[in-house]
Amino acid sequence: MSAEWLNELLARWAETRPNRPPFIGIGGGSASGKSTIARDMAARLAPLRVEVIGQDRFFKSRDDLPLYPSRTRAEPWRDHNHPDSFDLDGMLEACAAVDGADVVIFEGILALHYPEMRELMDVKCYVVADADERIIRRTRRNLPHSSFDDITLFYLESVRHQHKLYNAPTQAYADLIIPGGSEEEDERERVLAALCNAVRQAVARREG
Repeated sequence: MSAEWLNELLARWAETRPNRPPFIGIGGGSASGKSTIARDMAARLAPLRVEVIGQDRFFKSRDDLPLYPSRTRAEPWRDHNHPDSFDLDGMLEACAAVDGADVVIFEGILALHYPEMRELMDVKCYVVADADERIIRRTRRNLPHSSFDDITLFYLESVRHQHKLYNAPTQAYADLIIPGGSEEEDERERVLAALCNAVRQAVARREG
């Protein structure tokens, strides 16, 4: 990755979509750091007005979620890791309705899965973090709401398999890989600094 390459990528946005703010997509595995990185980018880009849209807002209702069979329970799991778990029309409508923002960031586990969403994105990012670190983060995050056994069993029976099927392949669509591991802070800083600088320059060129 180079600053010149990022500037060229965002220059395409300025040429083809001059009336729309730059749209950054951030995908990645569960607990890889997507939401944290999106918030960090919004802070770095201040005083630009940044609209962060989380894909979790668009989960279908409980009764409409796909079911994932369990080998150890009588009841299947409600699947939150399948492409059909999300309301695609709702995501598209929300992104189209953004008003007054200088930059839009859309983040979620399957942010890069849908062709219709990728078509909106000027820069597609994928956050990579080791699976061991991600399950530790998931467990710590979810313990206030679920038991340790439910969290780990759901991960083993559903999350890791759906990650391989639907999430990991979306890395191939990414323009930019962002390291999400706790020991990769320096590299993550370099990547985010370059990306945010390119976005600021692109917005300045449009407004200039």
